[in-house]
Amino acid sequence: MINEQQLQIWAKAPSPTEMERIKHTRQIIENALRKYLPIEDIKRRYEITSFQFPEIYLQGSYANSTNVRFDSDVDIVVQLNSVFWSDKTQLSDTEKLLYELSFSNSKYKFIQFKQDVFEALVKAFGSSDVTYSAKCLKVKKNTNRVNADVVPCFQYRVYKRFISYNNQYFIEGMKFLNTENLTEIINFPKKHLENCKSKNVDTDGKFKSMIRIFKNMRNNLIDKGVINDKIAPSYFIENMLYNCTSPCFDGTLSECMIKTLQFLFDALKSGRISGFICANEQDSLFGPKTWNVVSAQTFILAIADYYLNDN
Repeated sequence: MINEQQLQIWAKAPSPTEMERIKHTRQIIENALRKYLPIEDIKRRYEITSFQFPEIYLQGSYANSTNVRFDSDVDIVVQLNSVFWSDKTQLSDTEKLLYELSFSNSKYKFIQFKQDVFEALVKAFGSSDVTYSAKCLKVKKNTNRVNADVVPCFQYRVYKRFISYNNQYFIEGMKFLNTENLTEIINFPKKHLENCKSKNVDTDGKFKSMIRIFKNMRNNLIDKGVINDKIAPSYFIENMLYNCTSPCFDGTLSECMIKTLQFLFDALKSGRISGFICANEQDSLFGPKTWNVVSAQTFILAIADYYLNDN
């Protein structure tokens, strides 16, 4: 069985120096876009008088302070809020009409926004350091920054109420297109971070500690050739552990491991695991576009065997 001391090593948060490099990279990207993104030109060409500079923030394990070795490049979201997509399916017919009277369709489309962000980054860093890919814009690291996946997106709103412009309520997400096949990708990174932070506070920091432990164990299992590197992405591990109840995170890290594994085994045996949700509490963890139960079961069994039988 893996001892408490080793679990404590795996549970450690990222170093302040590492996090400063991540935050510095985000700031470098923002500075570049503030200098080169043609805000006034976009306002004029697309007749958007209210157009504002996009919101720029971190998402993923680096934003959540759960990053470990093997985590992907840092994700930096460039979210346009002046133009947005919305889901109005939960509104009444009257609310939908009121919504339509309050907003109009924008001439400024996502493909153009992504291109404008790409051209601004090329002007800032050079064409050899910036790559246009299907889901993001990749910026190479140098002595001042780390590798970054810059994700241009529009704000996405899941409307719960719309009485008037000043009396509306929606869940905020982000949406972008895969520019190779034009499939839509919708995430709720702010809700994910907010809910993970709350659960971490409720568990006295053990929630994020357990995420790092599971990720480090996964990395070791990949190194040993026990599982492949696609079976348990970091995002799914965070979401899986989010479903574990707070008592799973009481006690020593060794006790937390036993309780967490028992909870996950019980969920597998009863079939409850198929009802697990993502930490954003908007999406199901298992489905055609997310994880599958077979992969989760393989991962959980491998983690349990590694924890209990490794010396």
